[in-house]
Amino acid sequence: MRTLVGLGYSGWTEKARWALDHHRVAYQYSEHIPLLGELRLRLHAPSGQRGTVPLLLDGSKATMGSYAIAQWAERHGKGSPLFPAASLQEIEQWEQRSDEMLRVGRAYMVQRLMQFPEAQVEALPSFIPRLARAPLKPMARMAALFLANKHEAAKDPEAALLDTVAPGLEQLGAGLQGRKYLTGTFSYADITMALTLQCIQPVDELFIPLGPGRRKAWAHPALAERFADLVRWRDQLYTEHRPVPVGPHEKP
Repeated sequence: MRTLVGLGYSGWTEKARWALDHHRVAYQYSEHIPLLGELRLRLHAPSGQRGTVPLLLDGSKATMGSYAIAQWAERHGKGSPLFPAASLQEIEQWEQRSDEMLRVGRAYMVQRLMQFPEAQVEALPSFIPRLARAPLKPMARMAALFLANKHEAAKDPEAALLDTVAPGLEQLGAGLQGRKYLTGTFSYADITMALTLQCIQPVDELFIPLGPGRRKAWAHPALAERFADLVRWRDQLYTEHRPVPVGPHEKP
């Protein structure tokens, strides 16, 4: 059985899972554990590249990155296309914009994780019993610091969020122009931009379980209110087009 390695809360992992589930590709999900799981990533990373998630393992073959995995699912799965040829250039542009926004959002989320002890407990791996989690908060903090260093988080994530994510969401609103889909029909462009809203208002727990601590830590009420119409668009997109994820997410 092919395996998708990812971080349950990550926008990149969710993009890959959404594409795989949309195309009804069978796979099992394995939660990556920062620090402890780095060796597996390095073993499967292309030469000269740093290992990262999401990572799709299919026998001896490995596909790394949400965009590459989504295209793999397009070639091997079923269902309506997410990458129609006529819209491919536009989809690639939205993907680039989404990646830039998600990188800034990740830095903001890591910073906020450090400020909320309850969120740190929820971030611990699911195999750790609940009663044993509170004493292990330093481990969660260490993992957050590791991620911040690994991905070179901005020194002022709040300012970066306002400088990058907010303008990106304005572009999303302009791109939609009141329509349901960015390219006229549901495509990967909608998936990739829907995930940029995760760092201002997390989607329903049914799709990405976080727990109350992380939901509070990773919300930005001011931006969520400012872009309430896009939050509603994202939620409707999930309701209509997101199959309930196959296999377990990392439970808080």
